[in-house]
Amino acid sequence: MGDIMDYMMLDPVIDTSEVEENINHFQQWLNDTGDWFLGYIPHLITAIIVLTAGWWLIKLIIKILTKALNRSKADLTIISFLTSITRTILFIFLGVSVLAALQFDVSTLITALGAAAVTVGLAIKDSLANVASGTIIILNRKFKTGDYIETEGIVGEVMKIDMMYTTLRTYDHKEVLIPNSRLSTNNVINHFNLEDRRLEIPVPISYEEDIAKARNVIMNLLKSDERVLQNSPNKVIVEQFGESSVDLKVWIWCAPENYWGLLFAMREGIKNALDKAGIEIPFNQLDIHLDDIPKITDKTKEKSK
Repeated sequence: MGDIMDYMMLDPVIDTSEVEENINHFQQWLNDTGDWFLGYIPHLITAIIVLTAGWWLIKLIIKILTKALNRSKADLTIISFLTSITRTILFIFLGVSVLAALQFDVSTLITALGAAAVTVGLAIKDSLANVASGTIIILNRKFKTGDYIETEGIVGEVMKIDMMYTTLRTYDHKEVLIPNSRLSTNNVINHFNLEDRRLEIPVPISYEEDIAKARNVIMNLLKSDERVLQNSPNKVIVEQFGESSVDLKVWIWCAPENYWGLLFAMREGIKNALDKAGIEIPFNQLDIHLDDIPKITDKTKEKSK
């Protein structure tokens, strides 16, 4: 009996108040967490809706963009690049929208993205300008592959339009790369964009020749060539009176694809037709008249001595 009493004296009394306090704190945490979760469910549902709708909308936009670029017959490299850039930008906006729907503070993220965009934009501004200009060129279709254009003294056929450069092939078979930004800001002459072209060939004839006869000879030559558009206003006009010739100008209308072949053929044909008709094509010459100069005689020589 004494041993039992001694044991009870040594065993400490268990304090249940601390355990109950911990349990109460845990229950309070569970209640707060449950209330927070129940209150957060609408935001979570909104975020899921935004993510689903945004994902579907991005796919639709990319599909429409790809079809539009394919209809414009854009280069495959440009189509891939533009769709990738557009997809990336749209997904960034979607991510920010989802975070905002989840009640995250996205102001810092937006600021950081804006600063990064400005930094990258300043670093590659020239490249971005070329890409933007290339996009405008493709969408506006001011010129396209196969057209014959002229800009800044450079003349050639458009071989391809890339993201940053347009490639021209000159008629002496040189490849010229022109930055797209220069093509969008400078004057560009498209020689083959319209349905027909007009050749202008200067033809000088002598002042002694009959203008009407020369006109008939040239017009008969035009009527004999099937490449000449006969329903168009082909003409032979007097352009000016030169120092040693009457300068005619021949206007010849043709389809763009026949331009060069007809130009070369008409230059040769007009020359041969005028020669055959006996019409002189003069060239610059200098006539020196000595009628008023006194003859030098022996007496003149003696006086000069």
